[in-house]
Amino acid sequence: MASSGSFMLFDQARAVLLDLSPAGVFEVPAVAPGTCLRTNHFLTPTPAQHEKAWLYQPDSGERFTFLKDRLARTGPANADEMLQQLVTGPGEPGVTLLPDMSRELGLRWASLATVHLDPAARIARVLDGTPAEHGDRPWYDLHA
Repeated sequence: MASSGSFMLFDQARAVLLDLSPAGVFEVPAVAPGTCLRTNHFLTPTPAQHEKAWLYQPDSGERFTFLKDRLARTGPANADEMLQQLVTGPGEPGVTLLPDMSRELGLRWASLATVHLDPAARIARVLDGTPAEHGDRPWYDLHA
């Protein structure tokens, strides 16, 4: 393996988020029962040791902490409430980003997709866009 990333596995009973790296495969702890959260950095210690987060995703930790704290305070009751919790605005870490075309190449960050997993129904819902766009763009349902 020459690259790294994350992978989500799920069945009817649960979902598991994994950090994948040349150092191995590591299970990421849930942030709350039934809730896995991922931004753009490793969440387990071994692969995080060699990650250049300051270069490639300098605000990923800030976004992760912001979301984790927000979810802990206002625990969403359903998927629609969860989507609303993922929408951020001015003065908040950029969780839902549209590219700023005035910035130089490499700094035009954008959220590309939103994924909602429902292990009990064996469905992965995928939105081609940010959580803020969930009512304006189509969802694609993948059935396991």
